[in-house]
Amino acid sequence: MSGFCKCGDGQENLGVLGCPRILESVKKHIRVNTFDSQGNRNSILLTDLVNGKLTDAYILGKLTEEDSSKRWYITPKAYENVEPSRTDSTFEDFSSGARVKIDTGVKEFTGIIPQTDGQIASKLNKGACSSFGNYEIDTNGSLKGEMSTDGTELYPMTVAQGSYEAVEIEPVEGSSVQRISITFQYDKTVNEGQLRIIQSDDIDVDLLKINGILDGDLEETGTATATSFSAIFSIDCFGYWGEVIPIEGQTEPSDWLIVDSGLNVIVPSLVSESVAGQYEFTITSTPAETLSVSYVGVPDSSLDQAFESDVLTITTP
Repeated sequence: MSGFCKCGDGQENLGVLGCPRILESVKKHIRVNTFDSQGNRNSILLTDLVNGKLTDAYILGKLTEEDSSKRWYITPKAYENVEPSRTDSTFEDFSSGARVKIDTGVKEFTGIIPQTDGQIASKLNKGACSSFGNYEIDTNGSLKGEMSTDGTELYPMTVAQGSYEAVEIEPVEGSSVQRISITFQYDKTVNEGQLRIIQSDDIDVDLLKINGILDGDLEETGTATATSFSAIFSIDCFGYWGEVIPIEGQTEPSDWLIVDSGLNVIVPSLVSESVAGQYEFTITSTPAETLSVSYVGVPDSSLDQAFESDVLTITTP
């Protein structure tokens, strides 16, 4: 709940710190499912910190987590024109003039992402029907979430289901640029008295500089043999109609997962790139096999661009 008082609560001491721990204007969100596929609530554990810091390795692991139910999904670019607000609290008014509170209003968020591909709106909306929450990232790169009762976990702040909307707004000539408008409400279960911040000095990387994973599309090209095949690796969803945006430089053999019909993993002996985004794979002899090919590479840092591919099926003669 948002902190509405309960019957029997006493007064609280009202002293404050000389240097308040507050979040500045929100510039990004990290979207996380409320629960993972095993039914465990997603969180940052106090024990995940190394010497009190959130490490680059930890953040990279969350961004590229194989189990999508545990993955962090970070919003693109930075929000502008952020307008946090709150719904009106509800009261009952009596004929005597007395007023009694019925319910407390909830936190709302409104922000825009200017000059961003319109397709990102549909991607944001696609995950909005599930139960999820946000970590907030401010202008300094600090992170805010909801602390567990025992203080050992930091949860994403739960978003009210059905309240999330991302829409593209076209530019107005001479007046405004194209933008993605995002609005939602936080759930009433968020305990605002438990909100806590990991300051940017305790985070190894600048969260504002991280771009989310880009989806890639694999398409077979040329004719496969028992020992080789070719594929084009390009950006999926974005770009002009008919445009192919190549994903270049992914020639490390261990970054590719090839599995035959017997579920045996085949490590390519060579991956070369003849032209931008077109890869030639040299493998051990696999006559009359059906191969499943996907890109599984992970960058060295969360600040580097990560990619994820669909699964391409190759049939060797």
